[in-house]
Amino acid sequence: MDPLADLKTIHLPEQIAQYPLAYGWWILLVSILMLTAWGLIKYRKHRQHCQAKKQAMQMIQENKLDAEQLISLLKWAAMQYFERQQIASLTGEGLQAFLVSCLPVKQQPIFIERFQPALEKRYQRDELLDNHNELTEAVMLWLKHALPAKQSNQKSNLKSASMPASKIAGAN
Repeated sequence: MDPLADLKTIHLPEQIAQYPLAYGWWILLVSILMLTAWGLIKYRKHRQHCQAKKQAMQMIQENKLDAEQLISLLKWAAMQYFERQQIASLTGEGLQAFLVSCLPVKQQPIFIERFQPALEKRYQRDELLDNHNELTEAVMLWLKHALPAKQSNQKSNLKSASMPASKIAGAN
C-alpha cells in the first residue's frame, strides 16, 4: 500500500491580475507625463525665444551686408529682446555702450576693438569701411554672447547705455 496514493494533486492558486495598478504606479505615470509635457513646452518656448537670434545670424551668413545694414540688423536683434522705445533712440556711443554692457566681461574688449572703427566711420560720407570682416565678426560675437538676454540684466543694460563707451572701455 502506497501512502502517497491518498494524496490529492496540488492545486496552484489563481493568477494575480495585473490591473488595477496600485495608486503609486498611477501617481508615477501621471508625474512622468506631466514632466514630459512641461519639458516639451519649455523647449518650444526656448526655441521661439531664440528665433530672432537665429534669423539675424542666418542673414549675416547668407548675405553680404554692408556696415549700415549690419548695424541696423544688430539693432533689430537687440529690439527683439530689450525694450524697444529705449533702444530705438540709441546711436553712436550710446548704442555702443548698450551693446558692450550686454556682453560678458571677457568679450567686451574684443567687441569694442572690432566695433569702434565701424561706429566712427558710419556717418562719414567719403570713408569706406576697410575692416568689414571685423565688423561682421563683432556683430556675430554680440549675437552669440549677448542674446537671448537675461531678464535680470535688461534694466541694468539700458541704464548703462547712457554711459559713454570710453568709460566702459577704460573700466576693462
